Amino acid sequence: MTSRELAGVDLTDDERRLLLAGLMEYGGPAAGAGALAPLVGAESVDAFFQLTDRLSAAIKNGQPLSGLDWARALVLTEICWASDILGAASEFATNLSDERALPALRSLQRKLVTGERIQALIGLRQGSK
Repeated sequence: MTSRELAGVDLTDDERRLLLAGLMEYGGPAAGAGALAPLVGAESVDAFFQLTDRLSAAIKNGQPLSGLDWARALVLTEICWASDILGAASEFATNLSDERALPALRSLQRKLVTGERIQALIGLRQGSK
């Protein structure tokens, strides 16, 4: 499978809630959109929000995503959940306790992190899409 091929991932309710909050909170308490836009290949803050909206809609509806998009969703969630500087950390509002959110995050990492997905995201920073 290449990073551009679409892949469905069987998510638990907690995993889905965590990913959705991790993407949506950039429109709320998470202030890092401007700094993170280039990391995920968005050329502007507006493009960043279009990307997070698209990823959120697909995840909410159980639609497959490319490997690159799964990597984007995960890294943005990781940053949003853990960072008070670029994310929402202490204000993260999933209604999941940390005791439930951390296992959900670890499970997402096991499901979503592959060498190809890592390379797809890193490749954005190196100029290859």
